[in-house]
Amino acid sequence: MSDKKISQLTAKNDILEDSDIFAIAESDGSGGHVSKGITGDEIKKGITEVSHNSQTGTAYTLVIGDRDKLVEMDNASANTLTIPPNSSVPFPIGTQILIVQKGSGKTTISGDTGVNVYSEDSRVKTVGQYAMATLIKCASDTWYLGGNLEQ
Repeated sequence: MSDKKISQLTAKNDILEDSDIFAIAESDGSGGHVSKGITGDEIKKGITEVSHNSQTGTAYTLVIGDRDKLVEMDNASANTLTIPPNSSVPFPIGTQILIVQKGSGKTTISGDTGVNVYSEDSRVKTVGQYAMATLIKCASDTWYLGGNLEQ
């Protein structure tokens, strides 16, 4: 294992190895610190892997566990993904949710009562199989939607 500084990780030609270990300090709650280590493998997984949630029904309402994940809508029939109001599911502002139309049925993305969804030309339906879209929460009940969408 080679010694690496965090500043080296941003170097264009440097490679983060799975076995690299980085020391971090965490407060022990009484004014001191506890040393811990995190591996290069753990860092890469936290940065590059997107968990997914596969849905096969014709209707799905997002849950807090979908935060920063990929939701796959896998149905041969038209289907709807609904964004719940903040009062029901308080996603933090800045939450991103990826959506893919995995099946042949087009996915319509809509806000529940009181939820505003803003997209270019009010496009809220995926264009076809494997089309992707991204939701980003920008205020309490306001989301931006972009991607491979049609009206």
